[in-house]
Amino acid sequence: MGHSINESYDYLFKLLCIGDSNVGKTTFLHKYIYETFSNIRSTLGINIFEKYITVKDNQRVLLQLWDTVGQERYHSLTTSLYRDSMGFLLIFDLTNESSFLSIRNWISCIDSFALIDGDLRPPILLIGNKVDLSTHRKIDSIRAQQFADEFHIAYIEICALTGINIQYALDTLTDKIFNFMDESMKKYYQKQPLQLSTNENYHHRKISIKLMKNISNVKKRFHALTKRL
Repeated sequence: MGHSINESYDYLFKLLCIGDSNVGKTTFLHKYIYETFSNIRSTLGINIFEKYITVKDNQRVLLQLWDTVGQERYHSLTTSLYRDSMGFLLIFDLTNESSFLSIRNWISCIDSFALIDGDLRPPILLIGNKVDLSTHRKIDSIRAQQFADEFHIAYIEICALTGINIQYALDTLTDKIFNFMDESMKKYYQKQPLQLSTNENYHHRKISIKLMKNISNVKKRFHALTKRL
């Protein structure tokens, strides 16, 4: 059952779905949200799907799934699309060698436009689509996994058409974002040690808020961004 877009949430994650044209990005997103999607908007050639999920400790997360709707064919996505992204779904076609070779360029764009504080890369999930077309396959799982290992990113194979591993893919990326937030918090504490105070909770809250701003997890910032587009 769908949820109202006004429903409350604890976190908002902007996820950018990237990859070459015709690798199945839009099919992937439609399959994920088909039965329970909350909202879909189109603005300036960008489809934004929104879906609420419940994660550990009953925390509510609003996933914003951004689909570039054909802009990727020019490799000219604006830098604003990368900014504020908490994670990336990087999709290639297992039956298309060229789409696999383009992965390096897409990761380069992420490193150029999406790093947080200059050195923190949001989680990337590498996704090989069309696993069902085994007789037409050009990229074997070992080769794809080796590439993912080179860039220290996770790799999953799916079939966007039938839904194989789609839920698992989003669950995996969401978990990695939470881990990324935890690790970022630890690094921030190491760089900015807490000052002694009679009210430690207050100082902890201030630092947590500052970090959340740095990792683009403040709700108002996301809403302001989508209103501008």
